[in-house]
Amino acid sequence: MAEPTDSTTAWQKAALDATVAYAQASLAGVEQLLKLNIENAKSALEQNAQTARELLSINDPHQLAAMRTKLAQASMVRNASYAQTIAEVVNQTQTHLAKLAENQIAQAGDDLLKGAEAAAKTIPGSQIGVEALKSSMAASSAMLENLNRVAIQFQELSDASIRAATANMVRGAGDK
Repeated sequence: MAEPTDSTTAWQKAALDATVAYAQASLAGVEQLLKLNIENAKSALEQNAQTARELLSINDPHQLAAMRTKLAQASMVRNASYAQTIAEVVNQTQTHLAKLAENQIAQAGDDLLKGAEAAAKTIPGSQIGVEALKSSMAASSAMLENLNRVAIQFQELSDASIRAATANMVRGAGDK
């Protein structure tokens, strides 16, 4: 049987590893968002400079009205694309963090069962309790799988709704 300090040390190491993995996943998401914002700022600067040049060359009020419509449509498309990209980065990060949590919960369940089975070998008559624990863990695992499946379906529905709303907004801007 493992010494209590060995199992405690192993648990602490696993907890540290999980914490580091969560932090790394979060930082990767933040890094993606920062890159996106820098790219967006550069693009906006270039676009605004180009727009200023075009506006300075306009002499006719009709051209100015057409330019205004063109700028509004382009802005709406860029903003919709930007919002969709942010949603995708957040979604990817959330999915990765959820997978890490799922793995950690599964590992904790396995460790609990191993500990219970080790205790059952040394304590007479405890096999019934271990079987009850196994049954409870199986039921809990099935419930978590169902909840996870529902959460994924909700996320997919939300993503589809956001994409449809974005597409309708862009299409609506093009009709004006």
